[in-house]
Amino acid sequence: MVVERSRRECVLCGTSFIGRSFLCHACSARYRRQRPSRQLRRQFYEGVDRLYPCWANTYGSYNIPLGLLRVLEQLPRAVQILELGCGGGALLRELAARGFGKLVGLDLARTALVEARQRTTPAGLVLAEAERLPFRDQSFDVVLAADVIEHVDCVDEHLAEVARVLRKGGLYLVKTPNRPLAEAYYRLVGLNDYPFWHPSLLSPGELRAVFARHGFTVTFVPQPGLTPAQLRKIPSRFLRRLAQQLPVAYLPVWLRPHLEVVAVLGAGH
Repeated sequence: MVVERSRRECVLCGTSFIGRSFLCHACSARYRRQRPSRQLRRQFYEGVDRLYPCWANTYGSYNIPLGLLRVLEQLPRAVQILELGCGGGALLRELAARGFGKLVGLDLARTALVEARQRTTPAGLVLAEAERLPFRDQSFDVVLAADVIEHVDCVDEHLAEVARVLRKGGLYLVKTPNRPLAEAYYRLVGLNDYPFWHPSLLSPGELRAVFARHGFTVTFVPQPGLTPAQLRKIPSRFLRRLAQQLPVAYLPVWLRPHLEVVAVLGAGH
């Protein structure tokens, strides 16, 4: 997430402007009225990698799902794991270091997979969309998506695909922003283009309801603290030091800045 106000160019049209957003005012307004094509979304994320490499998850690991990693640590190392939105492969490499050997990573952006390959990520790497998974039915024990579900155009279409490729009783591990808090933050700092790159934000109640429609039972997992990306958005060192001590794990779910979720696919699927 880019938060420093500066002169920049629109990721889509190249127009120069001063602000914090990825898109100029005209593109932000246009795509609040109409849904962008998936090809345009790919162009956008590859443009973010090109223009903002210091913020792109392709080139770093700023939003580690620490709560989900604790869940994964308890699983047998032979489980087959699919990571959606794998970026440059940082989380896949972490899983490999923890002994998981059956790994597949998927991303929409070619730039992400190029980086993952250059870093010799020990996983099969696939260029595809999270709403159209190119895998056979019941191929995986675990699907993992850290900061991905908010980017998809249609959550129902996406969850139907995840349910299809998971085995019965399989786990969908999700990390995503908490919609009410995220929207308030985006508006406060002038990120008026957020409907383009986060079209599917969910509150805890919305998440539970949409997952239930696709046969998932949801448990919210407490996260130990704020992620590096969240701390980086805080404007002063003093406030960042205070925020590092914030007992996020003890906050009620509706007050957490992001949601970490273990969703179990019911036996009826």
